[in-house]
Amino acid sequence: MSDGATATGAATSNVGRASAHRSPDDVVSRRATWHPGAWIAWATFAGLAAFVTTDPVYLLLIVAASWFVYAAHRRPGPTQRAFRMFLIAGLMTMAVRTALVFLGTVNVGSVTFAALEGLRLATILVIFGTFNAVTDPFGIVRLAPRRFHEPALAAALALSIAPRTVAGIQHVREAQRLRGIHVSPLRSLPALAVPVLANGMEDALALAESMDARGHGRGARTRYRPQRWTVPAVVAFVTAAGAAGAFVSASFAGWAELHPPTTPLAWPEADAWLIAAVALLAVPGMLREGADR
Repeated sequence: MSDGATATGAATSNVGRASAHRSPDDVVSRRATWHPGAWIAWATFAGLAAFVTTDPVYLLLIVAASWFVYAAHRRPGPTQRAFRMFLIAGLMTMAVRTALVFLGTVNVGSVTFAALEGLRLATILVIFGTFNAVTDPFGIVRLAPRRFHEPALAAALALSIAPRTVAGIQHVREAQRLRGIHVSPLRSLPALAVPVLANGMEDALALAESMDARGHGRGARTRYRPQRWTVPAVVAFVTAAGAAGAFVSASFAGWAELHPPTTPLAWPEADAWLIAAVALLAVPGMLREGADR
């Protein structure tokens, strides 16, 4: 048997073994092929709904809907752990926004107003964390026209920072455990900073070299196979647009209270129509990946 035939047979055997030992997470990740535009639209409309209100009832319901979508569609790997990073960042943002009030006049109304503003920022961060966990950032590159290829690639790299950071932290902690280094979570931050930064620089250099080897920035372009809009993706787009439309309509027309009074302090009111609109944001969590095939 010739060397070429031997290599072909070995490659075929390796592919067969890889397919036989493919994990369920790999199968799910291959089936989770919703159009990236659907997730971009969902995150945009959900963020718009959160932006126009400071009512804690609506904001907490939006957070719950985001978690529900995340739990149903999270992709295996570091991206699903990045959601917790954005959740912690949201809580820290809320705490800092509230603490800034104590630099000026402090009363119940000002503290409540700052806390609600912080909750709105935290909700937007949670929405972004959900988007980061359920979609492939580099799918944005496929959506961009040729003339916007470089900005789209930069946006995709920016979206992948959180998962890469989580993966880097896990690798460093695993290396520390293998070396018998046991430190408390707070004391581990300085020990994690330098190796995580070094790994990030190495990854950036490797990415730059691979992009240069592929002729990036020299006019070379590749054509991606168009990804079709499936029924669940269209439903996610329409329902998220309906939710955002309800909140924007209430903001401009004033048919519902979106900002509870803080001076004097009053219990926030919740409109049934807006609660139903928030429920529309959770609809993608009810649509499974297998339904788009």
